[in-house]
Amino acid sequence: MNEFKQVFNKAQQFLILQAYIDSQLSEDELMNFTLLETVDEIPVVFYSAGVLLIQPKIDLDQFTHVFFPIAKLEIQRKENDLEILLPEQKLFFHFDQLDEAEQVANDLVYLYTNVE
Repeated sequence: MNEFKQVFNKAQQFLILQAYIDSQLSEDELMNFTLLETVDEIPVVFYSAGVLLIQPKIDLDQFTHVFFPIAKLEIQRKENDLEILLPEQKLFFHFDQLDEAEQVANDLVYLYTNVE
């Protein structure tokens, strides 16, 4: 992933990640998802079916991801930090503002409790 970060600026990274997400999610799933980056710079997509951990590469065709269904995750918030517990790993997110951490946690809870 370091090459991806070195070659592309933040705006380009976002657009390329968006293109990958567009290729992976259905039209309905694309209507309601959240893209966040962990403290160790892993792009994570939260959507109705679960979580995608994306491993970006220089070439979009070489991107890969790991999927975790919603039944296998737990959300914990501690002050400005959000921790997502998955079967074999923990994802850590840090937010500068307490209210931002609260809002993201609430959004994820809403997303996963209102699955159609």
